[in-house]
Amino acid sequence: MTDNRTRKRIGIAFMAMTALTAAILPAPAYATTVAKLNLAQLVQRADLIIQGQVESVYSQWDDQRHLVFTYISIRVDEPLKGERRQSILIRQVGGIAGTIQMSVAGVPQFKNGQMAVVFLKRQDDSTFHVVGMNQGLYEIIGDYAVSNVVGVDLFDTKTGEITKPLAGGRAPLEQLKRKIRELVR
Repeated sequence: MTDNRTRKRIGIAFMAMTALTAAILPAPAYATTVAKLNLAQLVQRADLIIQGQVESVYSQWDDQRHLVFTYISIRVDEPLKGERRQSILIRQVGGIAGTIQMSVAGVPQFKNGQMAVVFLKRQDDSTFHVVGMNQGLYEIIGDYAVSNVVGVDLFDTKTGEITKPLAGGRAPLEQLKRKIRELVR
């Protein structure tokens, strides 16, 4: 009888310690480290810079069913660098396909109807990816371009320091577009 009581007490104590440990430990924080890019570097690395509106966002498996990709179709309202097009298609790793969700910290998140300025690099398959991960996406809110760099740590190639980005940088939209045009020349 003593053995059963002792085992029960040890089991309860073990479960209590496990629950306490889980409650005390911080949840893991996930981030991707990328090179910190200023506006001139974003412009220089981009093949195409556009202002436009997100028309659709959908995810699907690759042909081998190894990775889920999200596809974002954007209607181009104003090209700021590169050839004029009616629309572009962004392909990025991650998304939801059936019951499987894949995500990469720092990949920009797009929403149907969202207005944005996007810095894009051409991929081999006629799609684009966003330069500098979410550093290359400025959401248009009213008359402002808002940068929301989250999920990444920024590596400063000059100092070697890794820093967290400042949250919610914003600039007047027309001022940002004017700076981009000046840097494109």
